[in-house]
Amino acid sequence: MNDIKYPKTELFVVLGSKVYPLYTTLSPEDVYDKIAYAEREELLDFEVAVRKNHGLWYPDCHENPIWSKWTVQKRSVKSFLELPKPKVNIDYGYEEEDF
Repeated sequence: MNDIKYPKTELFVVLGSKVYPLYTTLSPEDVYDKIAYAEREELLDFEVAVRKNHGLWYPDCHENPIWSKWTVQKRSVKSFLELPKPKVNIDYGYEEEDF
C-alpha cells in the first residue's frame, strides 16, 4: 500500500497572473518545512499531479494523475492545505451474476 501515490497537500501557486491549485505528494508538514527555510527567490521542487496532455490535474478529471517534478519560486506559493486521505473500499465478494 505504501507504493500508491495520492495527493496529500494542495498548493495554491501563482502562475502568470492566475492562482492555480497544484496537488503534491508531500505532507503539509514537509511543505511547511520546505517553504519556511527557503529564501524568497529560491526555487522549490514538488512532485505534482498532471494530466496526460500535461495540463494540471484536478480530482474530478476522470483520469489518473501522472506524477511529475515541478519547480516553482517560493514567492509564487501563496498558501497550502491538507487534503483528506482517500477512502478506499475494495469488495472481494464473488457474485456469480457479475460474470
